[in-house]
Amino acid sequence: MNSIAKLSVIAALSAISFGGISYAAGTAMNWPAEIEQTVHGFKGDKFEVVNIDTLDKLSETRTWIDQATPAQLSALHKAVDGNKELVGKLKAQNVELTNIVGAEQAADGSLTLYIK
Repeated sequence: MNSIAKLSVIAALSAISFGGISYAAGTAMNWPAEIEQTVHGFKGDKFEVVNIDTLDKLSETRTWIDQATPAQLSALHKAVDGNKELVGKLKAQNVELTNIVGAEQAADGSLTLYIK
C-alpha cells in the first residue's frame, strides 16, 4: 500500500474515533424530553424503581441523572407529586419521593423511576 493510501486510512480511522468521542460528550445532558408530562400523565402498573447505584457509572442514563439541574429535578418532583395514582403506588413500595432523581419511558409505555 502506498503512503498516500496509508495516510488516508489512518485519517479515516481517526475521524471515526473522534466522532465517537463527540457523540459521547453530546449525550451527557440528554435529560429525557418531556419526561415531566409523561410522569404526570402516567397510568397503569407497568413501572419499576431502580436505584442509581445499580447503574454503570459510565452509562448514558447515569450521566444525565448525575448532571441533572436543580430545575429539572424540581420539575420531575412536581410531576410525580401531581400524579396521585403513581404517588400511592410508590408509597406502597416505600419509595421516598424526594429520592427520585430521574425517569425514562420505554417504547412499550412502561416507566422507570430512578432513585438515589
